[in-house]
Amino acid sequence: MTSGRWLQQIPIRTKVLLLSSTAVAMVMAVAGVLMVLLLRNELIGAAQDLGEDSAQEIAAIANDGPLPAVLPKVSEEAPAIQVVQSGRVISQSAGDPAQRLLPVPEQRPGTVRFYQRDALPIIEDGPFMVAALGIDTPTGAATIFVAVEIEEVDEVIKIARDVLALGFIALIVVLSGVLWVVIGRTLAPVAAIREQADNISGTDLHRRVPEPPGGDEIAELARTINAMLGRLEASAERQEAFVADAAHELRTPIASLRARIETALHGGESDERLLLHDQLVDTERMARLVDDLLLLSRSDSGTLGDDVLPVDLEDIINDVMLTFGKTTVPITASQVDPVQVQGQAFLLELVVTNLLDNALRYARSAIEITLCASDGQAILTVDDDGPGIPPERRADVLQRFVRNDESRDRDTGGAGLGLAIVSEIVRLHHGSVEVGESPAGGARLRVTIPQT
Repeated sequence: MTSGRWLQQIPIRTKVLLLSSTAVAMVMAVAGVLMVLLLRNELIGAAQDLGEDSAQEIAAIANDGPLPAVLPKVSEEAPAIQVVQSGRVISQSAGDPAQRLLPVPEQRPGTVRFYQRDALPIIEDGPFMVAALGIDTPTGAATIFVAVEIEEVDEVIKIARDVLALGFIALIVVLSGVLWVVIGRTLAPVAAIREQADNISGTDLHRRVPEPPGGDEIAELARTINAMLGRLEASAERQEAFVADAAHELRTPIASLRARIETALHGGESDERLLLHDQLVDTERMARLVDDLLLLSRSDSGTLGDDVLPVDLEDIINDVMLTFGKTTVPITASQVDPVQVQGQAFLLELVVTNLLDNALRYARSAIEITLCASDGQAILTVDDDGPGIPPERRADVLQRFVRNDESRDRDTGGAGLGLAIVSEIVRLHHGSVEVGESPAGGARLRVTIPQT
């Protein structure tokens, strides 16, 4: 198993804890190293300052006159001092009768340098920081060496390193414990959501996952899941109603067709042409219903209206009116302007067909269709002089399997899908359908579609 797959198998609580603790440990380790280095630099700098100050004191004595053979002790931290001229010790602090030279190079007058030495020949303890200051004397150039003990620097650094290590371990342990508790409490709602979601099936979509209080990401996730469940529940209810309505609508022509066939088989029907005509009518009705159901199904699944091209609506209106031919109620196209929209021609043709078919079903003596453009919108209007649609039912007639007149026979009143298909197609074209009253007192259906 690769490292990536191994990491994916770790629970998120453990994963966040490991990543957080590792990141904090790395930052603290870098910070600890920097702190130790800064502390050491400060201590070494203090030793260098002490050595330089001591050398300046000896230089001040040299300016006042000849240096004594034994120099006075200027600081407890500076146990060894030498003044060297041309490789010869001309003055030094007490403690080395042999006058052994310190292993440090001489300096030019006015120059100061610092050298770290683990041991010196005149002192046993170490290590030391040696300050070398070049000066001018009456007898020529000389160098003052001041050795400062820095053994305590290493001891302080060791103590600081141990304290930081212990503090580092304690902090990581405490931080890991706090993170474990905090992450656990934070992810507790996620576990509750997962458990509830795991128990929800297609038969109980009314159930919802628990929503924690607040507005954090987990609360937003719970609300999003519940909103999705609400949509799924509504979709399932629509699908169930759709199937029930479709089965109900298909049952009537199938029962009628079966009854006539059975009558013919038992010798009750003598006119075969009449029988075939009735069967053809029922078959055509079922075919139209199946086509409408398939179109609505494609719309629900999002596979309808993928290809969008420029469409001339006035051409579609003219073509549809030609297919209707001579109708029982005359159709008048009083104003049909050249208007173009983006869409699918066969779907928009179905819109015009269903609107005119609906008007023909209810109109008494006149139907008028108009087309114009206004403010970047294509406006298609179909008016009739029929009984009209009551205001309280105008929103319902755009729903599926809803008839304007429920008392009509199903053979003449249709399946109640025509205007629902119009509404779906117009919605796919980002438009809207309005149901109102025509100037003649009948129904007005107004379709608005953006031109771009």
